[in-house]
Amino acid sequence: MDVQSGYTSEALFSGLSLAEPPVAPASSEAEPEATLNSPFPARFIAEAFAPEVEEAAAFLAELEDEDFIDSLEHLIDDAAAHQLADQRNWSSLPAEADTKASLEDWIEPVATEAERVLDGFAERLLGPDLYGMPAQEFEQLLESAGSQSLYGLTGYEGFLGGLIRAGKKLVGGAVGLVKKGIAAVGKVLPVNLLLSKLKGLVRPLLKRVVNAAMNRLPASIRPFARKLAAKLGVSEAEAEDHASAEGLAEVFELEVTSLLYAPDAEEELGESFFEPRDYESTDSLAALEAARARFTERLAAMPDGSAPTAEIEQFLPAVMAVQPLIKLGISIIGRQRVVKFIADILANLAKGLIGEGPARILATPVADLGLKVFGFETEAESDRMLAAEAVASTVEGATLRLLELPESVFEDQLQLAAAVQEAFVEAAAAYLPDKVLHQDLPERETAGEGGVWVLMPRSAKPRYRFRKYSRVFAVPITRQAARAIRWSDGGTLEGHLLDRGVRRWPLEAEVDLYEAIPGTHFGHLTQDEGTDESLAPDSTEFQLLTPEIAGLLLREPGLGRAAGPAATAVLGAATAAVGRARPNVGRRYFRIRSAALGRLKRARRLPRRLLVVMEPSRRRLRVQLRLSERQAQQMLALLQPSSPATRRDLPSVLAALRQLYEPRLPEILAARMVRHALAKDAADAAAPVDALLKALATALSKFLTQRAAQLAAAVAEPANGVTLSITFQDLTKEKLGGTVQPPEVAVHAGWKSSGQ
Repeated sequence: MDVQSGYTSEALFSGLSLAEPPVAPASSEAEPEATLNSPFPARFIAEAFAPEVEEAAAFLAELEDEDFIDSLEHLIDDAAAHQLADQRNWSSLPAEADTKASLEDWIEPVATEAERVLDGFAERLLGPDLYGMPAQEFEQLLESAGSQSLYGLTGYEGFLGGLIRAGKKLVGGAVGLVKKGIAAVGKVLPVNLLLSKLKGLVRPLLKRVVNAAMNRLPASIRPFARKLAAKLGVSEAEAEDHASAEGLAEVFELEVTSLLYAPDAEEELGESFFEPRDYESTDSLAALEAARARFTERLAAMPDGSAPTAEIEQFLPAVMAVQPLIKLGISIIGRQRVVKFIADILANLAKGLIGEGPARILATPVADLGLKVFGFETEAESDRMLAAEAVASTVEGATLRLLELPESVFEDQLQLAAAVQEAFVEAAAAYLPDKVLHQDLPERETAGEGGVWVLMPRSAKPRYRFRKYSRVFAVPITRQAARAIRWSDGGTLEGHLLDRGVRRWPLEAEVDLYEAIPGTHFGHLTQDEGTDESLAPDSTEFQLLTPEIAGLLLREPGLGRAAGPAATAVLGAATAAVGRARPNVGRRYFRIRSAALGRLKRARRLPRRLLVVMEPSRRRLRVQLRLSERQAQQMLALLQPSSPATRRDLPSVLAALRQLYEPRLPEILAARMVRHALAKDAADAAAPVDALLKALATALSKFLTQRAAQLAAAVAEPANGVTLSITFQDLTKEKLGGTVQPPEVAVHAGWKSSGQ
């Protein structure tokens, strides 16, 4: 057995013969390495820059709004769901132009309402002399003008509120420039014109949302924002991850900043000032869909025992094109040579799966365990096509696994050969029926009865958007297991279930499993054909299935997938700690269904339970703890005992509050401090973070001891939930190295946004 054949056919498959592949030569020739730069790698610049540029960088940092990022993610999810649902109204799959037109019509009410809300906000600021007004009165006016906005569009309050918060910061920034003497009144655009320009950013932003939902690169940054980016030393790298919600928010923030700090750009650029460029690019996802369909058809037509080398060679570039990370490794020894090397190995591993005989063995379990389970008739799909789809999924899955490897693997023939073989075995264990695998194969995903992963939705073929596992797990969920499973809003599965009305344990539930493929959005998962349309879930119900969670929930850890470095690369460490990145290719997600669960109302999406807001120019840090209505009522019961003889249980209240922030706040604070140059790295941030946590705990203890009645009063108000805001003032890098001053604690009824 040569170096490429760690698994013989007998070790991998039961009853199918696989030949050992020949060693393909690898080249030592190197190509220029491609560089992937984050579009906004730094928020602060060197002190040598002009004060106005420093102000621009600080203002850009203060526009960060994680609630707004979440609202954009929800918009993208809803747009993706609408796109997939709309396909069911067509007798054949619609053209891209028709799809885009439908999405633009769908999102038009959001644009119209956003413009109306911003117009109302601007009208309430007309009249007063904002530049001469005392600071406290000005802040009160801004708060009043923003809070008076009544949103007439249910479900998108987060997006509309984010625009108002940006407007408040924009107006506050303009007044601040004048009062600091950095700009004269005549140099800053009038407030009404500034807000008019802000309104003009709405439709381009929503255009980017539509493009992101369609998996197209969004329209590029506007010329005047590009000019400011050059001043700040910010690169305009238009990479594919820029289509994420955070990427869209960063572009929007830079454009808002440019309204203040590049006001002369409009005159210089003329009519082009207000128009973003469309980014012309190849639709790599559509190319992959076509290549996958073509590859499947060719596999189905091949003679028994054929090695599909040429077919795989033609298919691999389409898979690689949707994953930019491959550029790092491929460029080292030449793309074509790497493709040929990988294709040779995969083709020889797959040859025993090709032909009429293997098709009969593969197709029956795929049809019985997969398509028939979901209620699809299989007569229209021949054994060969069903088997070929499973083989194509295996090749694609193996290739996608290779793209996650470090570039050093592609430099060494032996390492690459071993990696290809390992990736194929793992993919085969995932996408081929258990019937053709040896019972003792370590890579098998389940110890007990297994299912198959089926490309969905079937009605959208070949525009598949996700895979669904054919087996639905009926499981009792204990409270202890639910408490150990983290939820994407910063809480736990226990909290999520309790908020949904669960009162008895264990909860008898059913668990559906999904896998992301290139182009998957959470909104696509809501369009599962196996789910009654009237019971369509909210996109927030789909949670990452790690091996640990799969073990706790399903007792099958092999069905989980590690989050991997890509999950935090999309949104950054701080965001990923309490938020949710776009589904990463190959990652798996679960959804819990039970008759005991109340339905989630779309307009009542829970915000992040834990929010950290840093305002560098104000030297301020705010931590917000958002309690659900259930949690708030529990605390009220502890604060207002049922009998005079019973004392308030303040220790339990404090313990409950600490449980809300202690598991994740240290990681978030460390990431934020590094991002805002308050620490060099996580190790450097350890001591300041510890000091902040101690000060926070002390402040909460003092608040409960002296002002617990304020918390009880906030809970008693009709608004849903409660927000505790802990604010550190006058926070500098120097002070973080010593004793941290106790923060201020305030409590508000309802879920306050990051800007409140």
